Amino acid sequence: MSEQKIIDEIIFTGSVLYKENLVNSHAGNISVRFGDYIFITKTGTMLGYLKESDIIKLPLYIETEKDSEASSELIVHREIYKKTDAKAIIHAHPVYCVAISFFIESNFIPVDNEGKLFLGEVPVIELDKPSGSKELADTLSSIFKEKKIAIVKRHGSFSVNQNLNQALKLTSDLEFCSKIYYLTNI
Repeated sequence: MSEQKIIDEIIFTGSVLYKENLVNSHAGNISVRFGDYIFITKTGTMLGYLKESDIIKLPLYIETEKDSEASSELIVHREIYKKTDAKAIIHAHPVYCVAISFFIESNFIPVDNEGKLFLGEVPVIELDKPSGSKELADTLSSIFKEKKIAIVKRHGSFSVNQNLNQALKLTSDLEFCSKIYYLTNI
């Protein structure tokens, strides 16, 4: 896959996340691993309206001065890539997913058939520092050795996969199942 194709896929994925109400105007982040590099959205970007200049290429294993331009979740993305076979990561803030996270203690178990089939049990984690922290990076990189999606209480979701389309599907599925759960249980 070419670097330009990666950038184009990140832009497309950001647009879908925004159109599907999986992020608000300036929330969430997207990354793709490319060998020993990461393409990641910059901090404060609008995922629904990304431009090529909103995406930065950084080394995976080396911190640089340009790290400060990247999403505040860069530490999390790097750790996941270092410790798993993930090639793409999406961090979103789906409304129903975040809402149900206030009421779920350990794992989210979808009540609909598709959710049971495609998601199974989804870990729900609660951390002292749920955003851009070493604690989040370590916890998610451990979870993603076996799972492909997780919910961070009161914060949002993270999904990983071999490409952005698969990670996007998981994020979308999670929000759909969260909405069904919310409407039938709360």
